[in-house]
Amino acid sequence: MKLTFLGTGGGRHVVISQLRATGGFIVEGVQLKMHVDPGPGALVRAREFKKDLKKNNAIFVSHAHPDHYTDLEMVIEAMTLGAKKKRGTLITSESVLNNKGSDRTIVPKYHLDVLESYHSLKPDEEIEILGAKIKATKCKHSEEKCIGFVLTDENGEKLGYTSDGEYYPGQENYFEGCNCLIINCLRPRNTPNYGHMTSDNARTLIEKANPNLAILQHLGMKMLFGVAEREAKWIEKETGIKTIAATDGMVIELGGKEKKATQSKLS
Repeated sequence: MKLTFLGTGGGRHVVISQLRATGGFIVEGVQLKMHVDPGPGALVRAREFKKDLKKNNAIFVSHAHPDHYTDLEMVIEAMTLGAKKKRGTLITSESVLNNKGSDRTIVPKYHLDVLESYHSLKPDEEIEILGAKIKATKCKHSEEKCIGFVLTDENGEKLGYTSDGEYYPGQENYFEGCNCLIINCLRPRNTPNYGHMTSDNARTLIEKANPNLAILQHLGMKMLFGVAEREAKWIEKETGIKTIAATDGMVIELGGKEKKATQSKLS
């Protein structure tokens, strides 16, 4: 399984400034090629980091906040070859498809109609797709329908993704046995969580879930300029579990060695 980070920034101020890119990340398995949370700049960053979005066959959007879905329509256009071929699957939360309480349509019918299928999941619901199994996980976030996932590929390798939200007791039960756990960690330790993960909460989750590798990403302003790297080292020292802070353009082969693509000037 391969991960490519098209952006590691999160929160409105990082999105506005683009001090870190916000294009989400791509998961590539044997068959599955899934773009996760294609936020602002996903198309531009895909070009920058040499990822052909036409090769994707699935998209996962965790919730209805702009830093997670803004480029969704155009990523669907790429996956469906300019909306000319009915292709690919969208997996998302209820709020993204139903748009309850929203003043705009997040995914218009036009783009839903060019997909092979689309599904909204609640926590603990599962879907099988292209030889992989995806289980939705619960998030404690201001967007109440927000979901993360645990993806299990054909080889039994497991990837966890928290999406947004603060830590809650029992969250680790979803992610036990993961080869890799990606945590959206917006703020450093000893800061208010405001409905998002802080690095001291991430430490608790990592210690209890005990993944082989933990990755901090979706970093807010207070995690930039070397802070995320410092926090990752602190977590690794405290837990004994390999923990890294992702950078824009980073490529990681699970089961292999960490690699970095040509780095963005913003990373």
